[in-house]
Amino acid sequence: KSCSHCHATSTPLWRRDPTSMKPLCNACGLYLQQRNKLRPQELIDADDDGSSSEESDANYVGPECSHCRTHHTSVWRRSKTGDQLCNACGVYARLRGKPRPLSLKRNKIRPRS
Repeated sequence: KSCSHCHATSTPLWRRDPTSMKPLCNACGLYLQQRNKLRPQELIDADDDGSSSEESDANYVGPECSHCRTHHTSVWRRSKTGDQLCNACGVYARLRGKPRPLSLKRNKIRPRS
C-alpha cells in the first residue's frame, strides 16, 4: 500500500482522499482535511531528508532518557532525583523501585496489546 500523493509506504494511519477514495498517508490526509489542498512538495521533501533513524539519532538534539538514552517515547517522566526518563524507564522505576534493565529496551514504541 502506498500514499497516492507522496508515495509513502509507512504511516501510523491510512486515510482516503474524499473525492477519489485513493489511499493517503496520515500526513497527506490530515493536510488535505485541514487546508482543503494537497500537501506541498516542500513538506514531502522535508519528511524524506532523514535517511534512517539510526543516522539521525547521532545528530539529534532534544530530550534523551537519562537511563536508556532513547529519544523516542510517548511521555517524558522525571525520576525522584529529577532525571529525565522515557515512559518505559519511568514507569518501571516507579513500580519496581529499581532501574529498568537495558536488555528490555526496544527500538519502537509498542501499543498495548
